[in-house]
This record gives sequence, C-alpha cells and structure tokens, in this order.
Amino acid sequence: MDRKKFDLLVHDINKKEGEGAVYSVDSPHAVLKMPRWSTGIADLDAIIGGGMPAGRIIEIYGAEGSGKTTLLYHLLGAHEAALDIPIEGTFDMERAKIFGNRDGQLYVYRAKYGEDACNKMVQFARTGIPIIGVDSVPSMLPREDIDKIIKASQKDSIEEFRIGGVARLLTRYLPVIEEHIDISGTTVVLINQIRDKIGGMGFGEQTVTTGGHKLKHACSLRIQVARRAWIEVPNKNPSNSAEKEKIGLIMKCKVTKSKVCNPLGECELPVIFDTGFVSFAETETHRQRIMQENREKYGKKVVE
Repeated sequence: MDRKKFDLLVHDINKKEGEGAVYSVDSPHAVLKMPRWSTGIADLDAIIGGGMPAGRIIEIYGAEGSGKTTLLYHLLGAHEAALDIPIEGTFDMERAKIFGNRDGQLYVYRAKYGEDACNKMVQFARTGIPIIGVDSVPSMLPREDIDKIIKASQKDSIEEFRIGGVARLLTRYLPVIEEHIDISGTTVVLINQIRDKIGGMGFGEQTVTTGGHKLKHACSLRIQVARRAWIEVPNKNPSNSAEKEKIGLIMKCKVTKSKVCNPLGECELPVIFDTGFVSFAETETHRQRIMQENREKYGKKVVE
C-alpha cells in the first residue's frame, strides 16, 4: 500500500466533499454514540438497546389485531411534532389522542399512492421532523398499478395485477429516504403485515412480510408484535352478549433484526384501550376502575 497516495486521496475527498467525508475511527467526525429517544416504555427501551435510534427506519409487523397501530400512536405521541401517513385510510383521531397526540403536534397526510407517501417522507424529513409513521406498507401501491385496476373496473374487465409493485417502489425510494433521515435524525416507523408463505414446507417461518428484501435490509430494527392475551373484566352491558368485556391486551414484542442492539430480545406490554400502555402493576388498578365504572353505568353488581 502506498500510504502517501492514500493520505492524499483522503485529503482530496475531504476537500471536495467536506471535512469528515472520509474519517478514521478515532476522528472527531466519527459518530461515537448513536442518538436515541425513549419510547416511554421501559421494557421496550431495554430490548432495543436503550431507546429508538434516531435517523433510522423501524419496521413493526404482525398479524391483524396485534396492536401495531396502537404502538405507532404511542410512538408518535412521544414527540413534539409527528407525521402520520395512514395510507390504509384507518386513522382514528380519538384513539390517537389517548396516546398523547394532540392538535398542533400530530399531522396527518392521507397518501393516495405509494409515491405520495414516499415523497412526503423525503419532504418532511428535510424539515427535521422527529418521527414519521406509515400505516401500512402493503397499501403503498404504485400509481401505475392502481390506475390499471381503476381502468379495468370502469370497463368491467379483468386487469392482470403485477406482483411486487410495493417492493419495486421501495427499492427505488428507500435509498433516498435513508440518506435524508440520516441527516435530519428523523425516525421512520413503517407498519407492516404478515402473509402466509406460499409453498411453505411445514418447518421454519410460515409467514412473510410485504415490501420485498430491500425493506428488510434498510431497517435498523424489525419488531414483531403479537397479541399474547386479552385483558378482560366481567361483562354487564345488557346490549353485549359476550361473557367478558375486553378492555385491553398484552402485547408481545420481539426484536427479529437489529443493527443497533442485540437481536431476539422479547418483552410483554399491557395496554388498556382507553388509557394507553401501563405497567403490569397498574393493570389490576385499571381493571378495578373499569369494573367500578360499569357498576355505576349499568346499576348492577359486577362479580369479580
């Protein structure tokens, strides 16, 4: 190795592209500590290395009813400013407020096409907004694919749907999004769904997420969520025939991939639907509160 040529090349690159474009591990330009922010949930912070990494892409995925959107609302509510892109069209303002989101703090953009969602991620990241959430990846269909379906419906014909539209879109956009959020420190949280793996052999993972391989590679954290159990009280609502009233759930979180901490950490998080995330010690207090409210509301004794 010609050390003189090497040092000259490093000098020239830093001169042209800015000091710190190329640096050694002990340089003051090196990032010695990754910036993180607390989720406000101690057990979740513990399994992801001390908090969510800023300037990174996070994927939260799981089956329906597992609490993915609930967790997203909580994460959005942890910041002074946040953007939600509910491309599914399922944004619930009242539920978002339960988790600390408020007027002038949470902004909502309903993207029509996948390109709209990606463009807004880039545009808002350039403003330095702390967090952007997208709910969810499977709905980020490219405009071309949606227009073909609309035209087919107008003609009452059958339009062959191209597989992999979302994956192609993310392959194009994610490198640009990664570059911008690395500079701005914006955390992008993508909500994803699972699908049965076609041709599964009966062993190994039987499900797969949408969005293609590029999404998996781009994520610094992939967190799988599942519903571990319901939190219930005896039901005394005469208009509801269910024996138990479900007032919350226990969410199981597992880190399935990480570039920022040790992977495969797990935790369980209780969440009360009308309150938010609570500790296990607080769960019984909330159960008793709701049971008392039911006594007052329905005028009947609730058997504990």
